[in-house]
Amino acid sequence: MANSGIRHVGLMVRDLGKSVEFYQEVLGLDSSERKKGVALIRSGRDTLVLHEMRRGRSGFHFGFRVDSASKVDEWQAWLRARKMIIYDDVTEEKYRSIKIRDPDGYLIEIVCDERTIAE
Repeated sequence: MANSGIRHVGLMVRDLGKSVEFYQEVLGLDSSERKKGVALIRSGRDTLVLHEMRRGRSGFHFGFRVDSASKVDEWQAWLRARKMIIYDDVTEEKYRSIKIRDPDGYLIEIVCDERTIAE
């Protein structure tokens, strides 16, 4: 099954304000979206997602973009048939994602976010 590239990389940060300032001031990237505990830093079609650190969460993950929620469902069926554990399964309006772990424990997300497909 094909994907449309890496949609985002997610990092946990100790101080969201300082991290946003770093990516804006030092690297010149745009932080156009901020919501409770999360900042989205755009770089072309890709996004760096900064999450305020919370206990029990992975410090790093990345997400592959697919073009429809049904593609996420196809991936889920394919992965489950191979005995992969689905660690997170989210279905919301215009958003569908699942997360698995690679052999080193990194979270990998397969996601369709129709809110950003038109960008």
